[in-house]
Amino acid sequence: MKTVPGVIKNKMGLGNGGFTLVEIVVVVAILGILVMIAAPRITRVISSHRKDFAIFTGIIAATFDDSFLNNRTNYLTIYMRNPDPDDAQNQKDVFNRKNGIGVLNYNETTGEYKDSSRKSLKFKEFSDSFQIIEVIDPSGGKKSNGYYMITYNPHGFSDNRIIHILVNDEQQWSVRIDKHLKEPRVLEGYIGYEAE
Repeated sequence: MKTVPGVIKNKMGLGNGGFTLVEIVVVVAILGILVMIAAPRITRVISSHRKDFAIFTGIIAATFDDSFLNNRTNYLTIYMRNPDPDDAQNQKDVFNRKNGIGVLNYNETTGEYKDSSRKSLKFKEFSDSFQIIEVIDPSGGKKSNGYYMITYNPHGFSDNRIIHILVNDEQQWSVRIDKHLKEPRVLEGYIGYEAE
């Protein structure tokens, strides 16, 4: 049997220039560890805003249901990321919140607003990666500080509104509430009523 200079043949006639099984196992193990470390972080970043949108739109839909099924007036309250400087004197807890959503009910006996007794309608504050920027009404009015109340009447309907949300300080989203629809629509980009 002839041999090529510089290449040593093993018993099967193959050269030793390839990877051994141990080397391949080590490389696969290292890649597996890197994936285990990186994947949850990447997934968390991607799925975090999806979860926030699910909570946000879920509370809106639950407000519609509660108003319709219980013949009750609910006040869906959107809290912007920035407090209202003109409302600094308002020290009531239900209005002194930021960057969240919740439902308030009006108590005619005391003349005060209070949090809904339903657990699914309680106030939810979002992280800084999910910022509620402003609420727009059909006439073009905008509210970008403090809070904004949307009335859900006993038959379930509300008023048309668009809520602008900033995700991870760069992605612009809009949540559109249509007065006779239970589910709001989530749309990419900042939309307005002029698009109709």
